[in-house]
Amino acid sequence: MKSSSAVSRMVSTRAATVRRKGVTWAAVVAVGFALSACAATPSDTREGRLLKLADDVDQRGDHATAAAMYERALEQGEPSAELLIRLGNARLAAGEPEAAAQAFRQALADDLELAPALLGLGTAQLRLGEPQGALRSLSRAAPELDSVAAWSRLGAAQALAGHPDRSVEAFVRAARLEPRDLDVQANLALAESLAGDDAKAIAGMRRVVDSPLAEARHYRNLILVLVLGGQREEARRVEIPDLPASRRESLIASAERIAALPSAAARAQALGMAQASAARE
Repeated sequence: MKSSSAVSRMVSTRAATVRRKGVTWAAVVAVGFALSACAATPSDTREGRLLKLADDVDQRGDHATAAAMYERALEQGEPSAELLIRLGNARLAAGEPEAAAQAFRQALADDLELAPALLGLGTAQLRLGEPQGALRSLSRAAPELDSVAAWSRLGAAQALAGHPDRSVEAFVRAARLEPRDLDVQANLALAESLAGDDAKAIAGMRRVVDSPLAEARHYRNLILVLVLGGQREEARRVEIPDLPASRRESLIASAERIAALPSAAARAQALGMAQASAARE
């Protein structure tokens, strides 16, 4: 079995070669860790052919079938951390966070510092509504992996656990790695809003929507931080492309309900729910 640092280096190397898609606040909380932390498996064995096929199926988006194939490979050979991480990631992508957490815990059995498995476990714990557990896992994974995904998920865990200032610190780390990514910048602005730094949050979101690459979700985030910052009338003047005025009023009303919640942790939870609702429209 490879060491934690060896597996982590493989993830970092692969991550550097892949263009990372932007993620919203809800995606930070909800999405599974997509990068595989596994070494290449020889394809001239029965297990190797099965794993290659499973990887192909996973990449095509049939994550449930891929997970079943990874399970079959585990039954045929000696369990390895690399294969268990593949299984956990496939289960996350298939919407099975509890089963994913089980796979990641198995991967950690022989090495509690295996960063890719800690990242996967922390992601599953976020999806299961366990921010304290996610915080423990992600606090150990993020410095080792030093990736946008790791710092962003740590930021989400800090916010949901009621530590908005630490959430900002984590999102700042993510933004430094991807300074041109509008979604990363938007997540940082939301964290700053939760921490009570309304001026910085609003300024950050205005820079985001000034970009020609800004999309409707970024304008919705601007409305959120404006209302959370007490600038409701300014929020009413925000024009969201292709969004009726009535829908904008609904967003403002939702943001006002979030602003009235008693704690930063409750507001963080509600922000995730609001964003997820918007993403489904």
